Amino acid sequence: MQKKVDLSTCRGHLVEVVIERADDQQPWSLAVRVRDAQGGAWSTPWREGEPHHFTCHDALAAGKQQAMRMIGAVDAADPG
Repeated sequence: MQKKVDLSTCRGHLVEVVIERADDQQPWSLAVRVRDAQGGAWSTPWREGEPHHFTCHDALAAGKQQAMRMIGAVDAADPG
């Protein structure tokens, strides 16, 4: 199993992007979770529907873009 995890912050949230695959011949799968940097529970992981053959760099960029969408949805639901 190959697994790469990136933790970062974005707009007051922690972002976890996980890229993994069973071996060199398998496609990568992508999962993203966010949570408030002040604490609280992680969101339900967003998972890409189908694994794809992409570079880790591309997957990380896609994961961070998905995190921005998830954070935007959280912010829109809690305008206060």
